[in-house]
Amino acid sequence: MTFSICVREETDDGTVFGVAVATDAPAVGALAPCISHEGVISTQSFVNVRLGRRGVELLSDLAVDDALTGLLEQDDHSDLRQVHGLDARGTAFAFSGDECDGWFGHEVHEEAGITAAGNMLATGETLPAAVEAYQSTEGQVGERLVAALAAGKEAGGDKRGHTSAALKVKAPETTIYHDLRVDEHETPIAELQRVYDAARTASEQFTEAKKSRIFD
Repeated sequence: MTFSICVREETDDGTVFGVAVATDAPAVGALAPCISHEGVISTQSFVNVRLGRRGVELLSDLAVDDALTGLLEQDDHSDLRQVHGLDARGTAFAFSGDECDGWFGHEVHEEAGITAAGNMLATGETLPAAVEAYQSTEGQVGERLVAALAAGKEAGGDKRGHTSAALKVKAPETTIYHDLRVDEHETPIAELQRVYDAARTASEQFTEAKKSRIFD
């Protein structure tokens, strides 16, 4: 009932992690996306929030594949889980349990710093479309992630529709548009884009105003 994309980008200022997710259930941002300066994880299908929250906590000591494999081994219902992510070491991991509802699957592009996964999707084209849109869109990580969600939706997305969407980015410099949620909306991905644009504009205006006060 969900599709998501996790990314890692190396910039001049440092490593940036990001995750975006959409589903036909309220408040997906409260459960699925987990992020830190050590990495990023999305947990979905029959969500086990420990896979995301504890998984991210372990990334300071373990690679993401070791952390999530160990947590899945402790999960009595791992066949119902779907989880994927990346870490600061350059490692990527994805898992889809055999009992996830179809269409389900995942993609791992370790060298590109991208993982994607989805379940209860209308078609298998959702994930390739999301990955391609992220890679081909110019701009900051956040706007590229929203573009990935929009492309995934257009390619089929959640076969029941979409009710909520969320975006999280962890960068060397945090901004107000790095942690956004649309918890219940008729068009949550479009609304996420609107909120992202509004928050980014406000942030840029504040930055310019602050510079003016300092240097004028």
